[in-house]
Amino acid sequence: MNFKKTVVSALSISALALSVSGVASAHEINSTPTEVKSISISPTHVIKIQDYNLPLKVGETYSVKNNSATRYWTDNQKVAEVDQNGLVTAKSKGKATITLFKGTAVFGKVYVTVY
Repeated sequence: MNFKKTVVSALSISALALSVSGVASAHEINSTPTEVKSISISPTHVIKIQDYNLPLKVGETYSVKNNSATRYWTDNQKVAEVDQNGLVTAKSKGKATITLFKGTAVFGKVYVTVY
């Protein structure tokens, strides 16, 4: 009997730790560890990558702002500039990649083609 209580306690502590960290929450666990009726996993800390193409004419602007992004960077300022608010300005014909960062992690990339 003590062994079953130890296993259930260990499972409860693990479920509580995961729930507190926002990784998972256990809805209902039967008395045997192999029978799980409902578990939802929702890792809110996972960064979702969003990539897309953006065609622009020279002189056009377009906002790639995303509320989760903390910084924006362009690999080719001669073709497309981007400011700290995610506003892209097409400067000359060519291709550039705008990278969105969330902290130090890459959040997404926007592939700009200026024509």
